[in-house]
Amino acid sequence: MLLSRLRTETRAAHDAIERALDLTAPALTRSRYVWLLERFYGFYRPLEEALCAAGMPGLDLSARRKAPLLAADLAVLGADAARVPECAALPPRASPDDVAGCVYVLEGATLGGQVISRHLHEALALGPGSGARFFHGYGAATGDMWQDVRTAIESFAARACADDVVRAAAATFATLQAWCEEAS
Repeated sequence: MLLSRLRTETRAAHDAIERALDLTAPALTRSRYVWLLERFYGFYRPLEEALCAAGMPGLDLSARRKAPLLAADLAVLGADAARVPECAALPPRASPDDVAGCVYVLEGATLGGQVISRHLHEALALGPGSGARFFHGYGAATGDMWQDVRTAIESFAARACADDVVRAAAATFATLQAWCEEAS
């Protein structure tokens, strides 16, 4: 039930960020792509640090960090992750419900990254070893990793406040979109 609510009640925010970032645009340039990776890195690094410190039952969040993948992609593409500013206005992450909402968004983005990965290969000739590791996610294991998230959220749902988890997920989408639009 919670997963269904998350999917339904965050659909508008999910669609809005997809339109705003437009990562599957036919005219996506390498420089725009690098800029987006920098924005993602500035968001993911501090948020993942906070989420790992908080933890989530049933998931090893440290094994799911994407910031190192973003830093590697940036390095391959000639950008310096150490010079990327960090997002200071992160989504809520103080309660277990907040963590679950954030994890839903970040891990769902990894699942969606599979489509973007194919586009990056076609549009910019980028693959996991040439600047698109972040969107490649867990590769062939992405579906299984997403199922683990679904299982963890479903088992967490019994003790969660569904309204708070959904609110945190929506806030995560909104905060990432605001962070990316702030510098565009």
